[in-house]
Amino acid sequence: MRIEAAVLSKFPVLKNETFVQALKYFIVGGFCTVLDFALLYILTNFVGINYLTSSVISYMSGTFLNYYLCTFWIFKHRAIENRKHEFLYYVVITGIGLVINTALIYCFTEFLGLFLMLSKLLSTFVTYWWNFLARKYFLHTIR
Repeated sequence: MRIEAAVLSKFPVLKNETFVQALKYFIVGGFCTVLDFALLYILTNFVGINYLTSSVISYMSGTFLNYYLCTFWIFKHRAIENRKHEFLYYVVITGIGLVINTALIYCFTEFLGLFLMLSKLLSTFVTYWWNFLARKYFLHTIR
């Protein structure tokens, strides 16, 4: 408890709930992104699955892990008490993120001729912010 108070006194920005949530989301997102990138690379290059199919599988794997980590560690408030309804909203937000992610990967790879993993990296920057802001607003904001 003393360590936490000492840290908070030295870094007052850590008292801002949204900042702390964004920081935790960045950590969880980083872990899930490593899973996402690794699966994309392995499924495409070693298993021989089409890169767009691999992208969907890897994105969804990272996303489901992200859901569990977010609900238990990052966002303490639940705007939707019914877990089934909450998960349904989560799936809709994820579906929109998946469409954004897949479309960007396709455009970067096919039209700009970028290396698949660079396309994935660029699309991740966009979908990260969509996912964080949509989940925070729709699933974890007091109304």
